[in-house]
Amino acid sequence: MKFFQKYEPSDAQKAIIREFQILHMKWDDTDALPPPYITCLANTEQGLYFYPKDEVKVLPFPESDGLTADDAVITGPKNKPVGLCFGRDYLMLKVSFHPTGLYRLLKTPMQNTVNSGFNAVDYFPGEIEEVSSRLRNCPSYDEMIKVVSAFIDKQLEKGILPEEPIDVVAIKMLDPFAKHTLPEWAAMACLSLRQFERNFTKRVGLSPKMYTRIVRFEYAMKVKNHAPGKSWSDIALECAYDDSSHLLREFRQFADFPPGTLQQKQTSGHGDFPSG
Repeated sequence: MKFFQKYEPSDAQKAIIREFQILHMKWDDTDALPPPYITCLANTEQGLYFYPKDEVKVLPFPESDGLTADDAVITGPKNKPVGLCFGRDYLMLKVSFHPTGLYRLLKTPMQNTVNSGFNAVDYFPGEIEEVSSRLRNCPSYDEMIKVVSAFIDKQLEKGILPEEPIDVVAIKMLDPFAKHTLPEWAAMACLSLRQFERNFTKRVGLSPKMYTRIVRFEYAMKVKNHAPGKSWSDIALECAYDDSSHLLREFRQFADFPPGTLQQKQTSGHGDFPSG
């Protein structure tokens, strides 16, 4: 069985949160689901993940044994792929943040979160254990969202960092059709280029240049997902790559397989796994 749903945050939560997601996949002998393994491609997401059911293993390399993820994990963006292996009862609740939302909540630089996951207990001692316990006993998905939403509201009451122009700019930079140069983005953030690069990296984890590369790569994946028959040459042109070789070079860093095999892979956000 598979259940996937997105939930809208409250108006107050929208200051730092894009959406809530629940993905529940349960394997049994009659299911036609693929093996419980996916590759998470490079992405710009900052998230707080809860795993109330079977454990999840993180595999930095396909041949590795993997590390067991904590019940609640804080993750930053990725500039390289990582594998995830699930149990037969995989339930994920994700709080998906705006590009600088997690920074404004945690009030700590984001560089260390890139390609990494941290035990959320270390950031919210006492509170996360209670949330995880309640999630394990929730009778419905909607009740799970209420539990996590109440936790977020409690953190907002404690106070987050105020919004600055650079926070708005980081969101605008998620638009793959925005063609501004870095100096132009810096000007919008009311900062010099050097200040912008330094502050952006602190808030997002990635440098502005890497961030825009991944935004374009993510858009190329969406184009292919919506139009599987479209050639990579046409996609490279549509996404403003120099040529298909340029896109291939990006694949070498942001995925663990060549573009021609994408349709045969299970990746987060594509195929049977709408999230991960």
